[in-house]
Amino acid sequence: MAQEKKEKKTLWDAYSFSMGYTAMTTLVGHPAERLKVAIQTNLSLSSYSVTKQFASASLNHFSTGFLSCVIRQQGKVIYRPLLITHMPKEVDKLQYPMIVGGVVKATIASSFDTLVVSPIENIKTVQMKTVANQEKPITPMQAAQNIYQKRGLPGFFAGSAATQGKAFPSWFYLFMTYNAMKSKREKQSFLSTIFWATAASAPVALATTPLDVIKSQQQACTSGSRHSIGEVTSQIYKNYGVSAFFKGFNCRLVHKSLSTAGAYMILDIANKM
Repeated sequence: MAQEKKEKKTLWDAYSFSMGYTAMTTLVGHPAERLKVAIQTNLSLSSYSVTKQFASASLNHFSTGFLSCVIRQQGKVIYRPLLITHMPKEVDKLQYPMIVGGVVKATIASSFDTLVVSPIENIKTVQMKTVANQEKPITPMQAAQNIYQKRGLPGFFAGSAATQGKAFPSWFYLFMTYNAMKSKREKQSFLSTIFWATAASAPVALATTPLDVIKSQQQACTSGSRHSIGEVTSQIYKNYGVSAFFKGFNCRLVHKSLSTAGAYMILDIANKM
């Protein structure tokens, strides 16, 4: 009984873990995110070419968008522990079949995620689209002004459909794979959790990378006009071929593995509440 009380967790434990883990993964994951966006918004350049430019670039250029990433990630800390801990339990009370329940959970989580994150995501993309030998880095405020001048307020929600399109399967996959892998991960180390998260993330990251490329292209704000997913898809295929839809996959997998591992550990806390 004493052991059960000792292991009892609260929502504040989830928030505390989420804040510390998010701060750590923002530092570790930023280089991957910086490269990914630069690669996906400069499809005329090879991934190797973009990476090589940043390898010899100044820290100032490489750290472009870091503040936006911090704001985005810490913003997620406000609501994600609730989405991951309490929301699934409320949906489970409705006693839907497992697949239907997973769809409902993923729909709620991806919709909320897209609505909250889109504005700062657009600012981050406009900042990070610059490659090391092109323009000078710009601040979040300059990026926001750029978006507003070219597209107005709706410009801060560019790419929302693609964002939700890639977020939904990620959330659905998270809720489905957690229970499947829970028994294998119990009493194992942090590195083991990262391993299982990477194994779980690889298929969904590969499947959703095309939408991520489309989203990055829509958010890059290279012109004042807004293009649909279909128009952007056609444009990418015509100009760069099928391979362009999978650019930045390696960087995405790094980022996705870290975020999935964090979500697994928050779900672990939720099961002890």
